Amino acid sequence: MKLIPYLNFQGNAEEVMNTYQKIFNAEIHDVSRFGDADFPMPEEQKSKIMHARLTFDDNTLMFSDGMPNDKITHGDGIHLSLGLTDEAQSRSIFNQLAEGGKVVRPMEKQFWGALFGQVTDKFGIHWMINCDL
Repeated sequence: MKLIPYLNFQGNAEEVMNTYQKIFNAEIHDVSRFGDADFPMPEEQKSKIMHARLTFDDNTLMFSDGMPNDKITHGDGIHLSLGLTDEAQSRSIFNQLAEGGKVVRPMEKQFWGALFGQVTDKFGIHWMINCDL
């Protein structure tokens, strides 16, 4: 069994996915657009992402722009948590996610012995970065 986060956005899923592709050195797969579907869709929605998949290491994130007129709200109850063992890589990922976003907790050594930080990226996604030293 594997849990795979499915992230929905309000029309900018492609920008988010391309940003994460660069940050995580990931691969994009299975991009389907609403215009590929066989059901009626507003013209402006046809180029938007209905489904796409991003993979890096042993991780998968899925993306969609959601159905037209569906309002997307990113809540505080979910954080994507990355576990790493390389300090330089951890800091690089953290800093890239922080660009245009908000640092909630800077990357610092914690009482449990790890380097840890929290950031909300410019797309409103909450991240926790933990690096076991």
